Amino acid sequence: MTRALQAEWTKLRTIHSTGWSLGLALVLMVLLSALAGAESETAGCPASGCDSDIVATSLGGVYFGQFAVIALAVMAMGSEYGTGLIRVTFVAEPRRRVVLIAKALAVGGAVLVVGLLASVLMFQIASSLLAGNGYNAEIGYPEWSLTEPEVLRAVGGTALYLVAVALLSLGIAALLRHTAAAISTVTALLVVPVFAAELLPEHISDRVVQISPMTAGLAIQRTVELPDTVPIDPWVGLGVACLWSLAAMAAALWLVGRRDA
Repeated sequence: MTRALQAEWTKLRTIHSTGWSLGLALVLMVLLSALAGAESETAGCPASGCDSDIVATSLGGVYFGQFAVIALAVMAMGSEYGTGLIRVTFVAEPRRRVVLIAKALAVGGAVLVVGLLASVLMFQIASSLLAGNGYNAEIGYPEWSLTEPEVLRAVGGTALYLVAVALLSLGIAALLRHTAAAISTVTALLVVPVFAAELLPEHISDRVVQISPMTAGLAIQRTVELPDTVPIDPWVGLGVACLWSLAAMAAALWLVGRRDA
């Protein structure tokens, strides 16, 4: 396993697309969160309470940055199938499941580091901008900091959500063995339920958002209960996203040893 992990990490860090994808994910998340914070305006809280979640808004850049993570994870597997180099990989390491696990550890580790960095920067920058635009204690909004348990949960959970997206993408890429098909499939899994929920009756819509990986997974960012809040506990929601990833990886691990490269 150690040799396989070293080989996969070497491949991952020497591919130009890795740096571009991780850099793009970081820049997109921080920049878009900063823009959202800079452009937001508010008024004082009504008697019913404030209608904005400062922490979730600060971390909103993840909605766009996750697509760079999808590209990174899919390319880590799909590019080898596309070029035929996967045969060389399996000759060097005949234990195919070990290769896939090593890829998952390498990709997941890289995404976790970048995700944590991006989440901290998003929160620090966007929350400061939001406070300057009126989202502050003077008119009833809570003042959050990284020392608050809810913030730590949201920031760390956002990074874990990105790891779940990466592993979901890697697993689907191993199943489909086609880069474009894998990217399209993962994107559809994340995005389509959002639009479908708008068209369905409320009791069905609630169930859809509770079981879809993105809407459930990003409940981990929630610190305020709002009317449009996904009806699921934050940790349970993150667990749903992780279950999607585990299912994709389990299917890939089962299939990779049963078919030709």
